[in-house]
Amino acid sequence: MARQRNLADQQERLSEATWSVLTEAGLTGLTIRAVAERAGCTTGLVMHAFPSKEALLLHARDLLYDRTAVRADAAEAEAATPTDALLAVLLNAVSLDARSDEEARVWVSFLAASLADATLAARHTAGNRSFLARVTRLLAAARPDWSDSRVAAQSVALVALAEGLNTLGSVDRESYSPDIQRRTMTDALTHALGSPPTAAPPAASATAPAVETTGSPARMAGDHVIRPFAAADADAVVALWQACGLTRPWNDPRRDIERKLTTQPELFLVVEGAPDLVPGVAGSASDSAGEASEPTIVGSAMAGYDGHRGWVNYLAVAPSAQGRGLGRRLMQAVEEQLLDRGCPKINLQIREGNEPVLAFYRALGYTPDAAVSFGKRLIPDA
Repeated sequence: MARQRNLADQQERLSEATWSVLTEAGLTGLTIRAVAERAGCTTGLVMHAFPSKEALLLHARDLLYDRTAVRADAAEAEAATPTDALLAVLLNAVSLDARSDEEARVWVSFLAASLADATLAARHTAGNRSFLARVTRLLAAARPDWSDSRVAAQSVALVALAEGLNTLGSVDRESYSPDIQRRTMTDALTHALGSPPTAAPPAASATAPAVETTGSPARMAGDHVIRPFAAADADAVVALWQACGLTRPWNDPRRDIERKLTTQPELFLVVEGAPDLVPGVAGSASDSAGEASEPTIVGSAMAGYDGHRGWVNYLAVAPSAQGRGLGRRLMQAVEEQLLDRGCPKINLQIREGNEPVLAFYRALGYTPDAAVSFGKRLIPDA
């Protein structure tokens, strides 16, 4: 048993050294001598595990696959729905942080090397097909109404986009920044899934055009989509605010919307969902038999950043949709958007006595500030 543990520890040490050399020196610098120096052992010990450069390269390729597969498994396991899992797995495949950027550069190196090495090419193909199979399985679970051929074709498109972003982002981080990769991947999935299942083809989706008209990311939230506000949402959003008791006689909600659209409109987010999933929401389409339900607005958040602090107003979730985590996910989307802009702190105002809302924000980590809120109206609405 002690010998087996020693062998396992030795293998782990050599694997860590292999990965360290690979990320720093690339494939050309990945030699048995370099791995031995990094592991603090003799070349003979390395050659005992990897008798040739080819064996070392194959081991390094397997390390890359194992690292990404473990994270994909974890992302899928933590997701609440197949749609959430699909988005998490796709985002796991693009370069969003230093670790994934490192893996992307290694991946591109192996892709280039496989063009002249049949063994590496076979290993690379197997890894890609495993990723494609995972995406296909999750997409089929997310859209059980789709045919196998449609699922297969869309899965290939999503995987190709992820791999392309990963490749381009590894050499041009300015044009393919993490934010752009996240937005592009999320928008593509939103467009692909469209609105809740109907007989209409994807091009007729009511969801896709609204997302494509903005430069801000959309997020999947279970059976809902968090996306930037579109002009056509105005009536539904006002109805939502009224249902949630957010409107006041001295604040014209439509004027508030008009003003917001002149300043950081991409930070005005809405949650779009199917009325059959959220019964009783104002603005729902007809529920008549045989008619497809159109998505409706079940949540909103109007955020902004003035260069010093971020602010959130009109956070709302339809009463019939509350208790599903939509408010938390909406605030998470707001926080990510503001953080991307360098916002160090978010402020918000809560009316006195609104204990449920106070409890909601406390659960998200917000605490009261030792300050008194003052205001002065410059333009009367009423």
